[in-house]
Parts: sequence; C-alpha cells; structure tokens
Amino acid sequence: MLRNKALERIRSGEKALGVNMYDPIEELVEMAGRMGLDFVNFEGQHAPMPPERVATLCRIAHGWGVTPTMRIPDGQESTLLSYLDRGIMQVTIPNLLTREQAEDLVKYAYFAPKGLRSSTGYSMVMFQDGPDRVNLFKDANENVVISPQIESIVAVNNLDEILKVDGIEFFGGGNEDMAQSMGIPGGHADPRVLDVYTQTRKRLKAAGKAFWGDVTESVNVTSLVQAAATDLLEKHGRKSGLTF
Repeated sequence: MLRNKALERIRSGEKALGVNMYDPIEELVEMAGRMGLDFVNFEGQHAPMPPERVATLCRIAHGWGVTPTMRIPDGQESTLLSYLDRGIMQVTIPNLLTREQAEDLVKYAYFAPKGLRSSTGYSMVMFQDGPDRVNLFKDANENVVISPQIESIVAVNNLDEILKVDGIEFFGGGNEDMAQSMGIPGGHADPRVLDVYTQTRKRLKAAGKAFWGDVTESVNVTSLVQAAATDLLEKHGRKSGLTF
C-alpha cells in the first residue's frame, strides 16, 4: 500500500511541504516528486477536475513518490469515493456545518471498522498485498486523511459536537466564506473573522486536533507565475493588469 508522505512528515513533528496547483500540469506533478516534496494539491471545488483527469495525475504522483491531495467539490458519498478510489490520499471537504455531516464523512471515507467506505476501486486493488483485503483496508485507513473546512459561523457554533467525532484529526478554514456567514461580505481580513479563527485554533488544539494548513506549507503555482511575470513587466517599464 502507498504511504501518505505528508502524514508521515507531520507524524514525525515536521511540516509537510508541497505545491498547490489550480490547473495541474503533469510535468509539474512529476517535478514535485523528483524534487522530494511531500504532496501536490489539486483544486476541485472552484476548478474543473473530473475524476478521470485526477486518476492520471494520481498515477504520476504515486509513481514519482509524492502524495496527491485535493479539495473536492462536496462531501457527498459518491464524490468522496470517486476521488479516493482514484488515489487521492488527503481530501479537503468544503463547508462542514454539523456533527452529523462530520460523522457521514468518516463513514464514507474509511473502511470498517472505522467507517463503511464502499469496497473498492481498481486502483486500490493494484496496491493489495496478499490474497485478501484485510491489510489493504487497514493500510488505507491509516493513510487517508479527511479535512473538512470550518468556513461558516454555523460550524463554529457546532464545534464542540463536531470535535467529538472520531476519525477527523485535521480541519480546513475559509476566511471569505466565514466572513459571508457572519454578515461581513468581502471581510476575509476583518478582525472579527480573524478572531473567530484564533479562538477556533485554540479549541482544536485543546481537542488534540489542528488545521491542516498549520501542519503543512506549500507554494502556489499560479501565484509564482504571477509574481515572476509582474517582475518581468516592471523590469521593462510596464505594469501588470492584475490588481490583486
């Protein structure tokens, strides 16, 4: 079974290092593996990332020894299963609101006894050792990570109950959507929003959990290209047309 290198790095007390790709390029996935990074992250909520494309990217990532991670469109059982079966090993799920939703995510993402994930996709079987699936399911459970996003004040109000759910160690954030839920559209940097996350971080730590972004660090391909192109334009006396 493939190992989750990002999770192994975190377990060793280090930060996992990776690359965020809004529109992944196969060569960049290979490059990340050859460089020795721990993970490559794909964006599937706000960008088109069909499962068949993800399957190819995962094969490249696994082949070059870098763990594929992804934010998926939603937390439906069919969505989770589709991307996990294709090789994604850490899943960020948008907009967790309730304990019941958290319990469903665990049920959908993990095999028994931890959950009831449907058995099983072809790519999973390719990593099976031995004649049965006992070790396959055990290894999968040990290497898959789900990170629901706390990006609504509703989730914050339900956090005590959410944190009681076994099987979720890491969470994501989302300042812009949190601001909207608080009646502050466009206020991702508003002190009230920042304070919500400061207090949430303390509550996660007290429960032995963490934000995934606090235990990982990554570079964003799009941002790097934008910065380099801006410098190039300025070098020749020109200005970028992008204002963000």
